[in-house]
Amino acid sequence: MVTKIETTEHLLCDLCGREMSPQEAVTLYRSDNKITAAKMMASSLVRQNDNPGQANVDICPACRQRPVGEVLALMYPPRS
Repeated sequence: MVTKIETTEHLLCDLCGREMSPQEAVTLYRSDNKITAAKMMASSLVRQNDNPGQANVDICPACRQRPVGEVLALMYPPRS
């Protein structure tokens, strides 16, 4: 008897919540250096109040047409 296991990966758009495949997603990083972005993400998990916002954002094809300000507000929320 042969058993076959398949894994399907799906991502959620961080702006609209739409489910998408990894091939459809565009990932935007807070830094042009992925190592720095990974460090920022790790530090935001430890100190959530010091570094608000997301270190990276996954965007679906439909949300690529939205104003860039919406993505920036998610990644760099205004400080209160």
